[in-house]
Amino acid sequence: MKYPKLIEFGKNLRIARVVKGYSMEKLAMIANLNPTHIGKIERAEMAPTLLTILALLEALDVDFNTLISYKGKEKK
Repeated sequence: MKYPKLIEFGKNLRIARVVKGYSMEKLAMIANLNPTHIGKIERAEMAPTLLTILALLEALDVDFNTLISYKGKEKK
């Protein structure tokens, strides 16, 4: 079962990544994570640890609220 907040976090992560112009691979390189790991978080297949969240926040240069309640739009 996927939890709604986990789904929302994953969607917001993807939006923030795309707005920044990063591929999963580029974000993974900057955050020192595996691109597969990022994909699983974006699809809500995996809950990120606190250390992973902190690495993503730093790599995207956003605050925690951005990934919890992001209301921006994706670049096309």
